[in-house]
Amino acid sequence: GLAITLVCVAVYYKIPGLIANLALIINLILLVGALTLFHFVLTLPGIAGIILTIGLSVDANVLIYERLREEMALGKSLKVALNTAYEKAFSSIFDANVTTLITAAILFWKASGPVKGFAISLSLGILASLFTALIVGRNCLGWLVDTGRVKRISMLHLISAQNINFLGKGFIACMCSLALLLAGAFAFYKRGERNFGVDFRGGDLITLSAPGKIDIGQVRGALKPIGLADASIQESTQVGRSYITIRTPLNTSDKVENQVMQTLPSSGFRVEGSERVGALVGGELAKNSLIALGLGILGILIFVTFRFQLSFAVGAIVALLHDVLMTVGVFALFGRELTLTIVGAVLTVAGYSINDTIVVYDRIREGLASGRRGTIEEIMNSSINQTLSRTILTSTVTLIPILCLFLFGGAVLRDFSLAIIIGVVVGTYSSIFIASPIVLWWTRARGGGATALRREVTQKAAAANPLAQR
Repeated sequence: GLAITLVCVAVYYKIPGLIANLALIINLILLVGALTLFHFVLTLPGIAGIILTIGLSVDANVLIYERLREEMALGKSLKVALNTAYEKAFSSIFDANVTTLITAAILFWKASGPVKGFAISLSLGILASLFTALIVGRNCLGWLVDTGRVKRISMLHLISAQNINFLGKGFIACMCSLALLLAGAFAFYKRGERNFGVDFRGGDLITLSAPGKIDIGQVRGALKPIGLADASIQESTQVGRSYITIRTPLNTSDKVENQVMQTLPSSGFRVEGSERVGALVGGELAKNSLIALGLGILGILIFVTFRFQLSFAVGAIVALLHDVLMTVGVFALFGRELTLTIVGAVLTVAGYSINDTIVVYDRIREGLASGRRGTIEEIMNSSINQTLSRTILTSTVTLIPILCLFLFGGAVLRDFSLAIIIGVVVGTYSSIFIASPIVLWWTRARGGGATALRREVTQKAAAANPLAQR
């Protein structure tokens, strides 16, 4: 998945794409090095943090290069266009990453277990992304331009400028979202306890050992006829023997033992023991994660209000909750179970959602503060259309490694990657059709006019991007 991502970025952006790939590779090296330094054990939520890091890293460079395309189209020299592109993209990159970092920091503070692992990998990844995009990438590309090694930059342009009335479709989009959310809520209610996996309902732990290396794939194949191919299996080695611990629903240990022994007699399995575990630990982890997410939402409300305006903060939070609830609801409609691993995937969705929304908001803020003529609706529609190319490209590149996980990652990774796929698609949709209309409707509901909104946004825009003020 990473290889396909690198190829797509290089083909689309050519020389800048190669620089973006270099920045991404350095980003991952720094991230893996930091995780190793802190003796971090990688779990599926930790992998989710790395996947989101890849998306954020690519997104930062896409923002810069789409700005570069716009500046070159105005007839500016390559050097001036490059400097201007970095200056104008700075506020988008900074606000989007810091907003996500706030959530990650609060998760690290309040959450525990695998979710804390997600927070660690995401926090380190965000810091590495900011460094590689704004310092490494800029200096590398700037050096090529300054030394004359690159005198002209060309990029593919598959997504042309559009003039779509997104705000005009906001009400219909919200009604469609409401219908799907209600359907998901109904499915969740009807399924009851079946919504929750072993982590939350409790279950059986069966420990088996064998004299040689255990083929996990064969074990899953043996469990498939009894419907437990996606059971959680942990592997370890001690004193020349291999051990696996299988976690399954309550009262299934005898069935699992018999199935494995009868299906794989040549493996020499020996039952080391079995025990019943409660759902207390999983429930406590989920509770802590929800508390942390709630505090993260409060942090987002304060930060976005400070950097933008209250109506923008309300829109961002509504979009974030929409994406999280939609992901859980669609999971219920598909008949899938929620586990601690899926909690990590849902947190990834929250991080992607807020990042995507803030990028769109930054362009709207710029349009309102520029003094451009037109109504608020016209300026907001124009701003959304201007970011459409970036939105589609970032979503596509983010989905590539996740789709590879879904297709080739096996039974355990399938639900995990499915949740992120749903979230990325829904997050892209909500940043366009949900977040921005909420800003407009909230402003009108509070009796605020276009002039007041312009004035407040203009005042905050001056402080939002100090690089562009030079």
